[in-house]
Amino acid sequence: MENYRILIVDDLADNLKAMVSIFMKYEPDYHTLQTNNAHKALEIATQKLPDLIICDWDMPELNGIDFINLLKNKEVTKDIPVIMATGVMLNTDHLKIALDAGAVDYVRKPIEPVELIARTKAALLITSYYKQLLNNQKEELTANTLSLVKSQRIFSEFSKKVEDTIPLIKENPAKAEQELLAINRQLKNTNEKELWKKFNLSFSKVHNNFVANLTNAYPQLTPSDIKLCSFIMLGMANKEIASLMNSSSNSVKVSRYRIRKKMGLEKGTNLQNYLARF
Repeated sequence: MENYRILIVDDLADNLKAMVSIFMKYEPDYHTLQTNNAHKALEIATQKLPDLIICDWDMPELNGIDFINLLKNKEVTKDIPVIMATGVMLNTDHLKIALDAGAVDYVRKPIEPVELIARTKAALLITSYYKQLLNNQKEELTANTLSLVKSQRIFSEFSKKVEDTIPLIKENPAKAEQELLAINRQLKNTNEKELWKKFNLSFSKVHNNFVANLTNAYPQLTPSDIKLCSFIMLGMANKEIASLMNSSSNSVKVSRYRIRKKMGLEKGTNLQNYLARF
């Protein structure tokens, strides 16, 4: 159970007490913060960054809608989800106003414990998924940036090698040809490794246990076998796999046959469906 922080904002002390009591009874691991002033709530939200805010709609000085607008205008608090609590604004038009302002849900007063807990959990679950998505995007951006830097370095290295070989074209054509062929082979191998790294990074985010599970079940599989299994599991055709692995379609067919033998699969067993189990 995560120790979520819930900020409760309501100008009536009885409402604050009631909601805090509900969380203490049903979700004691949640840490509740409370205030009867919306301006103070903005300060708390900025300093404490709660996982969720439950805010009263009808408050003096600053109502719930205005509070959400101020919250969304600050970079540090704009992504904190807000549940609107109301005892009078209950029709669909009112709900639309709250959602348009940025609220993720609403809860009716007088507060029903089951409804409060259910809506709170739903909002926290959505927020958790959203945070994970943002983290994945940041990780992907970082990986892509590092990849660009590395690609630039590799390009510079190969460019220098080609420049150094140019004088040999007239002086020693045979040697120049050997040098260029060697550079070409090295470039292909480097490109294949970089493509596999990028693919493996994305693949592992979706199928994070696939390689470990497959390796544990069949330790006799080589790294090349594992790579091929990853492509097969995604339903890629032999021609597509051959392009990625810098080989021929026939070579991929042979490799698939060898993998089936290593796994002891019976004839007719669909390899893609079998691999999907891992």
